[in-house]
Amino acid sequence: MQRWIGVLALAGLAASQSQAGFFDELVNAVEQTAKDTAKQVVVQTTSQMVRDMIIGYTIEQVRSDDEVAEDYRREHGDLPVNTRVSSYRTEIQPGTSVSPGTEVKVRSWIEVVPGRSGDKPVIEERLTIWDNEDNSVALKSMTKAAGKRGGAFSGEFTFALPEGLPQGVYPVSTDLMLNGEQVGDQKHGLQLVLWVNPVGEGQLVALAP
Repeated sequence: MQRWIGVLALAGLAASQSQAGFFDELVNAVEQTAKDTAKQVVVQTTSQMVRDMIIGYTIEQVRSDDEVAEDYRREHGDLPVNTRVSSYRTEIQPGTSVSPGTEVKVRSWIEVVPGRSGDKPVIEERLTIWDNEDNSVALKSMTKAAGKRGGAFSGEFTFALPEGLPQGVYPVSTDLMLNGEQVGDQKHGLQLVLWVNPVGEGQLVALAP
């Protein structure tokens, strides 16, 4: 009889431990689901805030196609058969650290060499802002016409990251397309902080949990 009581006690203990393990797993699963849901809400909110953000764009021709063509001839002897992009670079201002609401300018310099064929090129520039945690997620993208002939051009995208956006580094990329094909790209890291000192250096501010 005592042996059976011992067996039953051990069985009860095992069942109790098994039940405790089950509840621990259940609690962990609930906590993980809550974390995943909260993260998804943050991502969706961030995406919506950036999607609602206004991006401006201007383009100005600073050198004529004849001037660019002459420079190209001096260096290479003759013009290419078809129009080509000979130079593309960008810079971000006022710096790589900004606070919410600060106007950001992504300035570009584009040089297009006209072709001997007399083709009519379609030149476009695209700006993309990427998620600060998952850099493969594009939060907002805009493509604008940047010219239809040779010459040198100065372009400028302008935007301001909105209040309430999480702190972090938001990759900003630009792409230059010629007749629908990418011919140049540039990448910058834009750090959003709550405070930027007068020399343009940002400091992350610890947020209350």
